Amino acid sequence: MKVLLVEGQTQAAAAAGRELREHGHTIEGCTPVDSSAPCKGLEPSGVCPLDGGDIDVAVVGRQGGPLAADERGALCAARYRVPVVVAGDPRDAVSFGPGTHLAPSDLIGTCERAARSGDAHVAAIRRELLMSAVVIPDDVDVDDPPISFAVRREPHRLRLEVRAPADEPRLPSIVKAAGEALRRFDTHTPVIDVITITN
Repeated sequence: MKVLLVEGQTQAAAAAGRELREHGHTIEGCTPVDSSAPCKGLEPSGVCPLDGGDIDVAVVGRQGGPLAADERGALCAARYRVPVVVAGDPRDAVSFGPGTHLAPSDLIGTCERAARSGDAHVAAIRRELLMSAVVIPDDVDVDDPPISFAVRREPHRLRLEVRAPADEPRLPSIVKAAGEALRRFDTHTPVIDVITITN
C-alpha cells in the first residue's frame, strides 16, 4: 500500500510509520521542506502526494487535543475520498468524515481493510438515490433488501456492484443513477467500473 502519514505533533506517528515500513508499505508525507509553505503541495515547486491518485489510505498519529494544523493532510485525504485511519488511543481520535477508521490496535489490518472499503461511497449512493426517489426505503432498508450496492476501492479505480432482481423494471435507471452518484461523491478516482448482478 501507499500510505499518506500525517502527524499533528512531532513523532506522534513515528510508531505507526515504523510498523507500516516493516510490513513493506510505502510512506508519503505532506510536511513541506520550506517552512513558509503550509504543505508540500503549496511549496513553489511542490507536488501534493494526493494528486497522483495512488494513495491507498491516510494514517493519522494523534496524541490528543484539538485538531492540529499539521493534521490538515488528513482533511485533504478525506476530500479526495481516501480513507483515513486514526492510529493510537481512540480517546484521542477526531473524525475526518465518513471514511474515518479507528486503529487502537491492529494498524496494518485496519489499513488494509480501509484501503479497500467503499462503505462511505455506498452510503453516498444510497443517500442520493433515496433523496431523488430512484429507490425507496423498501428497496434498500429492509432485511435481505432486493436492491443493494457495494463499492470496492482499488488503485486508480472503483468497482461498483449493483444487485437487483432480473425482472426489476427500474434496473437501467438505478444503475445509471448509482454510477452518477458515485462519480459526484468521488471526483478524483479516474476509473469507475459498474457491474450489474441480477438474481
